[in-house]
Amino acid sequence: MHVAVRPATAEDGTTLVRVFDAAYGGGYSATFDHDGPLAPRDVWFAHAEKDVGVIEVDRRPAGLLVVGRGRGQWLVEDALVPAFGELPARAQEALVTRMAAHLVGVFQRGRQDALLLRAAETNVFGLALAHAMHAAFTNGLLVFRYRGPKRPSADPPEGYHLRRAAPDDARTAGRLVREVIPERTRAEEIASVLTSRDGRGYLAWRESLLVGFAAVELRAGRGDWVVGVRETHRGRGVGRALAAAAIGALTARGLSPFAAVWALDAVAGPFLRALGFAVERTYLYMERPL
Repeated sequence: MHVAVRPATAEDGTTLVRVFDAAYGGGYSATFDHDGPLAPRDVWFAHAEKDVGVIEVDRRPAGLLVVGRGRGQWLVEDALVPAFGELPARAQEALVTRMAAHLVGVFQRGRQDALLLRAAETNVFGLALAHAMHAAFTNGLLVFRYRGPKRPSADPPEGYHLRRAAPDDARTAGRLVREVIPERTRAEEIASVLTSRDGRGYLAWRESLLVGFAAVELRAGRGDWVVGVRETHRGRGVGRALAAAAIGALTARGLSPFAAVWALDAVAGPFLRALGFAVERTYLYMERPL
């Protein structure tokens, strides 16, 4: 068996989309930050920031390899061979052994201290790679999809009220977002969405004190949403009322809300389930020291 990995070209777009859809069949993709079926342009756009490769078996395209090389720790974001389970056992072993050696070499040449690999729980090839490299589980990413009513309703608790954000709220809302969201760049993005034409913003007040927000950013074919509540006002139902407003804004436009949270987050999962979300996909993160 001849196994090789070569850089993807624009001409490979259609082939790689077929590989990806055969493995996942839609839903949210953490690799491409895309919801729904991929298009060739989605694969090519990712090439600007990540190494997208074609896995060839006996000189024919058989799979997809995406390695994120951001600052700090690199990540094998996806390693897919949809027909892996149909191969004879000996061929499976040979493919896994050679791909594992390839990845170890790539990460060692990149002076990485560890090889971090992500594989969906349904990705048999990715899980086989992790097993062959004796990689240990480090965390999981749960993708939740909303399954509740199209018009969710959750009233704010007594003493609180909600309203739509207006341009005049920009300064006050911006201060709250920066307080709740520790990452400065992300906080600035959310603050701008709250009062922009391309988004929807909702604010929660306790008398004259702003205590929470929900921001909905509408993009082509999808919508991102985020909720934040001041720590001293959490656990009272403020976040649930804000989330219901955001979900309603998305479903009113025919969008299916989703959310991605870490499995070790003890708060986010129960919160989403209480809103009517269910797990659509689980990504496992596994690490092997080098």
